[in-house]
Amino acid sequence: MNRLLAQPRLLAQDWHAAPVNAAMISAVLDFADIHRDLGGGRTLMRLSPERVLRADIILLLGRDAARAADIGLVWNDREDQIVRIIDDAALRASRQAAWEEAFDLFDADDRDVAPQRLCA
Repeated sequence: MNRLLAQPRLLAQDWHAAPVNAAMISAVLDFADIHRDLGGGRTLMRLSPERVLRADIILLLGRDAARAADIGLVWNDREDQIVRIIDDAALRASRQAAWEEAFDLFDADDRDVAPQRLCA
């Protein structure tokens, strides 16, 4: 019975992104340059896309360096522990697909249309 329930959930997952591993979490904890206070003694920690492109992160994580920008950690300052790990890889993939659908730059029908001018 459990196998039948797990199949749709597995099919719905995006397998293009690497899973979050301990090295990525450690890199976010050590090198996070985005800190957002969430209140209640909690802080959201992230790596910016600019920080991920630096050599130290690339040497530390290798091919998973770009993936580390998708990870956010909610850190409890009072307890000094991770409360939640947020993975935005699926959101990034869906945003890209939506933009590609909305702005089809290579639509053959629009090439022969003369540009319109705005007149005051």
